Amino acid sequence: MRFATLSGLMLSGTFCILLVGASGPGYLGSRPGLTGLGEHHARTVSSACTPVSISLDSSHAPEFKEHFVPVSPAGSYELGSNGLQLFLDRPQGKIATKQNVNDKVAEGATLNSTFTLLYGTVTFTFSGPATPGVVSAAILIADQHDEIDIELVGGDPKHWQTNVFAPSPRDEQPLFGVFGQIENYLSEEKSVDATHSYTIDWNEDRIQWSVDGSLIRTLHKGDTKKNGALHYPAHPARLQLGIWDASSPAGTSEWARGPINWNEAPRRMSATFDNIEVKCPY
Repeated sequence: MRFATLSGLMLSGTFCILLVGASGPGYLGSRPGLTGLGEHHARTVSSACTPVSISLDSSHAPEFKEHFVPVSPAGSYELGSNGLQLFLDRPQGKIATKQNVNDKVAEGATLNSTFTLLYGTVTFTFSGPATPGVVSAAILIADQHDEIDIELVGGDPKHWQTNVFAPSPRDEQPLFGVFGQIENYLSEEKSVDATHSYTIDWNEDRIQWSVDGSLIRTLHKGDTKKNGALHYPAHPARLQLGIWDASSPAGTSEWARGPINWNEAPRRMSATFDNIEVKCPY
């Protein structure tokens, strides 16, 4: 997935971020499909946790614009009465598939929060398409490339996935997926295309993931030791919402059960976000 880099500096106790287009880390290889910023955006925000609760519909457009900025092109998302829809459109022209990889990758929608947090709980209420090769994601991502992930892999619709990524200078290569895990749904609606509430509860000692109010996974800081170094997210992070085409490269496509078969898939697919809530218990 292509992310926007979070460049920051401390100014009088605040954290100033500049969002600029760049490629970020992926699960297996790079995550293609999400464009950089059409223009630079600068906001001044606190590096601590600030409570936020947003219903993502057209009646709350001013709050949405205050708290989120699009990274993808105009028209790639829509805030309407049915929630915030992030679109993934079929690439133009003929699409060739060879060795389970598409030669064209769609550009999906991405939005970044205008604020960061260092520890807290974040609940994302959303759904994604159950189409092989499509990934819908709600993550926390830092300037230092730390990540805490929730990913809905359309090719495995009965499960959802959790992951962390925090690079260390000791790593000879990126540890994509080393701390990833496949999770189950506990409710009757066991599918990524049903609306669920996913929570990341993050403090300095452990990360917990929950779905629909039920704790699913706990990852302790000490469990992230690899190559003699901890890989525990510990930097101010922003929220990032996205949908992306995981049809290339080969490792990413295999993980996502891709590539997308555009002869059968809808020309436009969407992930729908209904609500986001940030709490600050730490």
